[in-house]
Amino acid sequence: MLLLETGKFILALLLLLGGIKAVGKSLHQLAGGKFHALLKKSVSTSGRGFCVGLAATIFLQSSSLVTVMVVGFINGGFMNLTQGLGVIIGANVGTTVTSQIFSIETEFLIIPFLLTGFVLYLFEIIFHRPLGGKVLLSIAAVLTGIQLLIITLEPFADTAVFRRLFHFSRGTPLRGIIAGITAAAIIQSSSVTIGMVILLAGEGYFTLPEALAMVVGADLGTCLTALIASIGTIPPAKRVAWGHLFFNLVSIIFVLLFWDSFLFITEMTSKDIARQVANSHTLYNLLGAALFLPLVDNYAIILQNIGAKDKLNKKEKGSYLKKRKFKYLMEKLKELL
Repeated sequence: MLLLETGKFILALLLLLGGIKAVGKSLHQLAGGKFHALLKKSVSTSGRGFCVGLAATIFLQSSSLVTVMVVGFINGGFMNLTQGLGVIIGANVGTTVTSQIFSIETEFLIIPFLLTGFVLYLFEIIFHRPLGGKVLLSIAAVLTGIQLLIITLEPFADTAVFRRLFHFSRGTPLRGIIAGITAAAIIQSSSVTIGMVILLAGEGYFTLPEALAMVVGADLGTCLTALIASIGTIPPAKRVAWGHLFFNLVSIIFVLLFWDSFLFITEMTSKDIARQVANSHTLYNLLGAALFLPLVDNYAIILQNIGAKDKLNKKEKGSYLKKRKFKYLMEKLKELL
């Protein structure tokens, strides 16, 4: 019985992850492969970078992918640290859109998206041009994955593995944060981890404080991707990856300092706990953006002073090396897309 329920849960999770990846890939194809160039040219200030990061994450459905792109652009010398930090802060806010989708009833949208996407896809085959059919079909896959996850989570939540996770995450916010970090690192998607927490909270398995702790932990866990991507890059690219981690850490500390007040405000946003959890994720990231965005220039200076002794010599800063590393990272990004 456990093996069967686990299999169903994994299949639902794979469909959801595949759907999210397909949304980003199909939107990228619809844009004619010009998205990287648009991102690079639209971040002249940290404020514009924030807007680009917000839009890019909604567009690609992956804050981790946007963050890795920022690491690549900085490594290639096409973006500075301040601009990159603006994009990353915007990406953190953009990822909350997926959380809101998990918190609302979406099953009635599956058939319209599926049928419309199928018709448009047929026209794409006939006219040999992208019309958004793959995008709608991918969205239908995401919505279907969410519904299957709802169905499979309830019996799977009664298994020994989940009961241990529930038991560990309860008691203090710190334990919930650790559980969220672990889950996001295993699943390799903060959006799906947070979505699962929202669904389980809606079924009564988590209280709002427990769910909020896991949500902010999952946000912190997703920083691992950027840190891995920064290995072997130039110091500014490493600094933006670490800046992403410190940004999330400070945001978490700030929320913990005003934990009761933050919970009170979140409870006022809705009577439904699933919506409360989704709204807490949005408020948490908006709070972090409000704290950091006005001070992003000073934050960049602090990061630049970290590891100043590791500055590269002129030869290592040569344009050839930058272009070569940038090309390598972009090839890896295309594989993800």
